Amino acid sequence: MVDNGSTDGSASVIAAHYPSVKLFALSENRGFTGGLATALRGSSAASVVFLNNDAIPEPGWLKSLVSAMEEAPADVVSVGGRIIDLERKTIDFIGGVLTFDGHAFQPGFRFPLGSREEPGPGEEILFACGGNMISRRALLTELGGFDDDYFAYLEDVDLGWRSWLSGYRVLFAPEATVRHASGATSERLGNFERGVLFERNALQTAIKNYESLRDAASPVLLAYLHRLHHFATTRNGETAELVRSPFGGAAPFSGRPTLRSRLRNRLFGRRALARIDDPLTTMQFRALEWVLRNQEQLVAKREVVQKRRKRSDEEIFRRFPLHIIPTYPGDEALMNGPLFKLLAPSLPSVSRNLSDIIRS
Repeated sequence: MVDNGSTDGSASVIAAHYPSVKLFALSENRGFTGGLATALRGSSAASVVFLNNDAIPEPGWLKSLVSAMEEAPADVVSVGGRIIDLERKTIDFIGGVLTFDGHAFQPGFRFPLGSREEPGPGEEILFACGGNMISRRALLTELGGFDDDYFAYLEDVDLGWRSWLSGYRVLFAPEATVRHASGATSERLGNFERGVLFERNALQTAIKNYESLRDAASPVLLAYLHRLHHFATTRNGETAELVRSPFGGAAPFSGRPTLRSRLRNRLFGRRALARIDDPLTTMQFRALEWVLRNQEQLVAKREVVQKRRKRSDEEIFRRFPLHIIPTYPGDEALMNGPLFKLLAPSLPSVSRNLSDIIRS
């Protein structure tokens, strides 16, 4: 039992009333990944099962998951189960796809059950969903488990990519089905905070795992800069100075400051050239700030990951093509532009529309 920094006395109650439980009481909330990392270190089981707290197993779920792992070849790290909605009407997870910039999607998400082709028992998938999966503990530990720096989101995508490049595989077990109240827990974070985690985790997934980061970085960073520019110039109130052509019109504060302007600056501070008041723009800056502040440990983790490489990205993405999907406002213009086409990923990839992948 991991108490993830709760403040309501839960750890004390568990310790007092359930002394046989192996309790790990963390001093702070270390997120989904921190809680799992702590539990993994305390486990001696051959296999470990991951199930979200907002998921309800269907009959036979655990038996199916354990049987699938016991029957799997030795090179299989994880087996992912099937996830559907609470009413058993729509798809939640039947496999996933990775985008060129480190994001990921669940094909068929919120489409009617049976409307999409699903992987069969024992078929390969790029990654299992951390909300319904089983892993061999020894192999998971060898790979470093879920990256504790992710806190939440895309940690299972990162693990899947690391598993494949290390020479291991991930399989699917559709009979191990759970019903999921999608977002029941994560929405408590709020869209803004979740967005920061999504963006920073996508960046660190790309930085750590691409075989040739020098080649992959061009489209990844172009996409990030384009989104940052698009959000900054279209979603904030005072941005004219951000898009003014060099020497196009009179620049604010050009020339010798007047006595009046000097007095105003002294009393009220210098008037801003531009102002950011949009959460989506701020989200992008915060994600980039985290990556830049933690670049040393990111590079160190990349070195560890790449030393384990036994399978090329070319081989991995021939099986599971990278996806180029316009996701944010402005992405279509970016991905149809000549610069992106010049810098597009050289690895096997496909271009798709978001509406063909998921329903919002």
